This record gives sequence, structure tokens and C-alpha cells, in this order.
Amino acid sequence: MPTKITNIIYDTNYTTVVANGGFINFTPDPNKQSKKLWFRDSLFWTTPKKEPQKDTHEEPPQSSDNLQQSSEPPSKKAKKSRFDNLLDNLFGTGTKKKKADEKSSTNKSPTNTTDGKTEATTPEADTNPLKVAVRKLLETPDAEYSDKLLTSELRSYIKAVEDEYTKNIADFKSHIAPSYWEAKTTTINVSGLLGKCYYTQSYPTYIDALWTRDILGIHAKWDMSFYLYPEDDAAIQSMLKRKATQLKAELSEAMQKGITIDKDVEQQYRDVEMIREKLSTREERYFELSSYFNIYDTTEDLLKENGKKFEQKIGGFGIRVKNAIHRMDEGLVSSLPLCLDQLGITRSSVTTSLAGSFPFISNDLVQSTGIFYGLNLHTGGLVIFDRFNSKLPNMNSVILATSGAGKSFTVKLEILRYLLNGIDIIVIDPENEYKQLCEAVGGTYVNIATNSQQYINPFDIPPKIEDVEYGKGDLLRSQIMNLVGLVQILVGTLSAEEEALLDKALQSTYALRGFSLEDDSYEGKQPPIMEDLMNVLNGMQGGEKIWLKLSKYVNGTFGKLFNNYTNIDINNRITVFSIRDLEDALKTPAMFNVLNYIRTKVRSVKKQRLLVCDEARIMLQNEISANFLFWLIKRARKYGLGITTISQDIEDFIRSQYGKPIVSNSSLQILLKQSTTSIKSLNTLLGLSEAEQQRLISGGIGEGLIFAGNQHIAVKILASPTEKEFITTDVKRTS
Repeated sequence: MPTKITNIIYDTNYTTVVANGGFINFTPDPNKQSKKLWFRDSLFWTTPKKEPQKDTHEEPPQSSDNLQQSSEPPSKKAKKSRFDNLLDNLFGTGTKKKKADEKSSTNKSPTNTTDGKTEATTPEADTNPLKVAVRKLLETPDAEYSDKLLTSELRSYIKAVEDEYTKNIADFKSHIAPSYWEAKTTTINVSGLLGKCYYTQSYPTYIDALWTRDILGIHAKWDMSFYLYPEDDAAIQSMLKRKATQLKAELSEAMQKGITIDKDVEQQYRDVEMIREKLSTREERYFELSSYFNIYDTTEDLLKENGKKFEQKIGGFGIRVKNAIHRMDEGLVSSLPLCLDQLGITRSSVTTSLAGSFPFISNDLVQSTGIFYGLNLHTGGLVIFDRFNSKLPNMNSVILATSGAGKSFTVKLEILRYLLNGIDIIVIDPENEYKQLCEAVGGTYVNIATNSQQYINPFDIPPKIEDVEYGKGDLLRSQIMNLVGLVQILVGTLSAEEEALLDKALQSTYALRGFSLEDDSYEGKQPPIMEDLMNVLNGMQGGEKIWLKLSKYVNGTFGKLFNNYTNIDINNRITVFSIRDLEDALKTPAMFNVLNYIRTKVRSVKKQRLLVCDEARIMLQNEISANFLFWLIKRARKYGLGITTISQDIEDFIRSQYGKPIVSNSSLQILLKQSTTSIKSLNTLLGLSEAEQQRLISGGIGEGLIFAGNQHIAVKILASPTEKEFITTDVKRTS
């Protein structure tokens, strides 16, 4: 028969009962008379037992509607000490609960006031003379107090209240016990949650020191308990001596009879001798170890499935576990935080093997430097990672998720926290999502659009890179090569003859402004603009076709975008380039131009910077721009640059020949919620396990996986309320 225990709290959904750490209400069985009990500030508060009323049921001390009001900290309420509050509840002048007020308000009768309005009369306050007498006694100054004031009647009343308080405190077990539990042969049922207990039967001779890390990472509800019993070394030495003598005799007998020696016996003899030697030199200590594992689930089928997975997982380390048949109740108690080893199944162990078995090693991602990303959903630990760690191959990251999964929120949070670490930020924003963040932290916001007054001249000569020796004309040659790529994005693919003609035209364009391949320096010279190139092409034989295609970017509809001198700078701590207002046909060349401008700046002065390239699929739509982005990602580390590549169109990103190389060249990969269609492509790219795929499909906003090298961490992105003010788009900042 299962043991039945009256339950008060075990099955309570506290998220609907407790608001901001306020009162916890325990509602008794309505069919039974019981005392009201609630908890606050480590004190139990009780109300004296009242006589039951006919045909009515006593309301609980509070309703969930006024929990927020009741949970205000003492500093925000009337200035009362905790002792005064205790007196209020024990001796009668306590605050009336909202529900009681609402109930009593139905009995109020209206009375006429002098101004003709009606006013409800309040019921009379509780005027128990004993309560009033106790309060007056407590408020009496010490100089006026006398034991004669404490009458026998008051003594009896105080004793009764104290007994009531002590009784409720002593009965705490009934308030934390489960509704019921039922022990079966191979399972145990605790308030509807099924469990199965395993104990460790044997360990291999050698075991991986990090085996508990993989066990802790199993995707199931589980408990693990270890009990260590130090033993007397002298007694153990005597026992090991007898064991060694026994094993030696077996080996000698086998040799005398010519029987093949049992390898297990031989190995045991060597182990015993090794332990004896280390115990004698105090290199090791001897212990008895008990280790138990409890697996939980809601149905028997799921419990059986998870049990098999656990047995296979731990069996891979050579550890043999067995189900505690007919002892499930003892196994459950042994796994509770009561320090009661009711199973008592032990195995011999020494210090070294214990050190490798401690369950304090988990698949956590915590570094001494870096920023906080969120909570590890596997272990509940923190996820702290530093992209600028010198031990990493690069500082790049990639974020892949569906729309609305929290990509921008994650990136903005990362930007804020790296700003606090002194890292400069550059953002390419295709949807104006970073404008408010930029303005809130005092950054520079650059709007790249046909109607904007901010320009980037693609003909600017890049500054020299520190610690690099340059020959004559090297900077000009590099810039001409970049311009050939930009023109091809604007006008389309060029033939070999047209590309050679364009190269010659670009050299002539720079020559008209005094730039020559024979110059060592170009300081003080004004670079040309797109209009100069178009004029040169118009005068060259065979350049008419390119001239015609370029005309709309000079004196046509898009003339302002690429045909002006640069009038911006990115020397601020954070700079955001917005391309939202550009037509789709111009977004790829505009991003190419912006990235090239950024590249020239970060190469000239090496410092730690973070470049966020949102909606990278725009760059991947064109072969030349995709190649340029990949080239920049591969070389970013040389300039102290970490590039964050973001995309919500997983299919387009993966279909590009540069999608997989970009992911491979990113030390950090953040995967948030995915659709069922994109998860297949993502699995092909990263080789996700079934559990990881399911987590990405069913995860909530801001939940996903972080891949950092060989570590795969399930994470929930978290931000403080102050950080949310900077990130969310509906917050109005005031100076």
C-alpha cells in the first residue's frame, strides 16, 4: 500500500502564487479544518485557531491578487520593525488582508454623512482584551515594568500562543512532503513523477578522469549521489596483505600445475600490490565509495528509454550499474539531500580514483575574461566567453536563427558588454535596428541612402598599415583592384578585354588627379570620384558600354551614392552604417563599399574592434562581394578585428560556397531557434545531435546553443533591466 501524506505545498505552482518573493500561501484542504500558515523573511507566521462558522469556509490569508502588494519589502511599507510585524500577527493588530477586506465590505451598511453622501461603515476591530493587554505590556517602558503586571491569565494566553507557534514549526515535514509515494519493484512514483534508482557495481581498472562531465550532460531529469567513507589505513593494510597472499597463492598453484594463469587474477594482484605501496608511503588514502543515480520521467516508456540511454552512456566508460530492485524507496532517500545512505552498497577506492570521480566537472563555458552571455541550461552555470582570447584561432563569430528568435537582442547585448570592456564597435545595419542603441551610448550613426548627405568615396586611397613596408605604387594598385570589383558589382560581370580596359581607365583617372604608380606617398592629394572615371571611359575606344552602365551612378537616379567625397569618420567608440533606405539593387554594392572603407581604417590603426555584419546574405548574393567578405573574415585577426556574421535565411547562407567557410573560420557559433525546414541544412553544416536539433526547434526566444571549439553549450541569453532599456526599441531615452 502506498503511504498517503496530506500535501500542502509539494504540488503548488509557486509561479502563480508567489510574486517577487512575497508571501507563500499554503491553502489547506477545504474539507478539513487546519491552521493557516505562511512564510516570510525566515519567520513562520500563524493565526490563532478560530471557531468554525456554520455553512462557511474560512478564506486563505491572502489571495493571489494582492501578493504583489503584500510582497513589498519592509523598507517600502510603513516603518515597522520585524518584531513589530511579528507582534501584529501574533497579538491581534495585524494588517487586514485584502480578501478579508473584500469579504467584510459586503457586510458594510451605508450611512449618511453631513454632506449628503453615503459612506460605508467598517466592522469593529478585533478587541480581544488579552491581545490588547499583551501589547500594552510589551510597550511598557523598562522602568515601569513589574512582574505583577503579568497576571496568571496573561501567562496562560502567552503560553498558548507559544505552543501554537512551536507546533507549526515542528510540523514542517508535513508541509514539504510529497502528496504520496509508491515504491514498486523497479520504479518509484512520487506524486506522479516516476523514478528509477541505479547503484554502481564495479569500476574498470582505468577510467577517464572526466567521465562525470559526460554523465552530467545527459538530457534527462536525474540525481547523482556520492557517499565517501574514510577507512583506517592500518586495518586496510592488513586486509590487503591477506588478499595479496591469497592471490599470490592462486598464481603459484597455477604455475606449479602448468595451468594458464588467469589474467584477471594477475591484474588484481598487481593492483593490490600497487595500492599497498602507495598506502605505505601516504601517497594515497583508502575510502569506501557509494555512488547512486536516479533517473526521472513522467511515463514508464520515457523512463525506460532514458534508463537505457543512461546505461549505454555509463557503460561506455566500463562502469557497471545495476537497478536497485525491491529497494527503490531506499534509493530515493539515498539520493535526497539528507546524507542518509540507506542502500549502503560500497566499492573500494583510493584518493586518485576519487579525484577523477568527483561530479564537479561539467560541460561549462566559463573563462576568466570576456563577457557574460547567459545561463548554461545543462548545468545552471554561467556562460562567459572572450572572443579576443589570444589562445583562439580568430575573434570571429556567426549567429544563425529564424526571424524573431532573438538575434538582434543577442548582438546588441554583446555590443553593450564589449563596449564596457573597451572594444570599439562597427555595425552594418540593414534594418535600422541599432539606431536607438547607437544614439543611447553616444555613437556615430551613418545613413547610407540616395537621399542622404553622408557619403563614402570608393576612390579614397587607403592609409598605410603599421609595420608593413610598401614599394612604389603599392597602395594605388591595391585600391584599383578593389575598384574593379566594385564596378563589376555595379555593372555586371566584365569580359577579360573589358576588365583590362577598366584597369587602364582607372589608372588614367587617378593620373588626372596627380596619382602615379611611381609615387611613394599620396598625402595632400585629392582622390577622384566616379564622375572622373566615367569621363575617362567616354573618351576611350571600347569604353562606351561600361560608360553607359555607369552613367546612372553618376548623373542618374543613384548619382549621389558613389559620386561624392567622403565626409564621415569612424573614430567614435561605436559607428553604425544604416543601409535600410537603399533599394535592394544597391544594398550589395553599398555594403561592399562600406566594408572596404572599414577595412582601410582598421588596417591603418591596429586595435581591438568588433564588426557586426547583419543580414550577411546580402553580401553572399554576389560572387565578388561574398569573396570579399570571406577574405576579410580570414584576415581580420591580423588587424585585431572580430567579425560577427548574422543571417536568418539559413538556406541561402548555406547554399553559398562561402557559407560553410565563414562558419569554419568563426571560433564562436551561436545557434538560436530554427524552423523545421532549416534544421536539416544546419545539421548538414554542423553535424548536430538529435537532442541539439530538438532543442533548436522547440527552444524559446533567446534560447539556443553556443559552439566554442569542441564545447557545445545549451544557453539562455540573459540581460539586466538596465541593458534592456538600451536594447529594446520602445524605450525613450532622456538626458
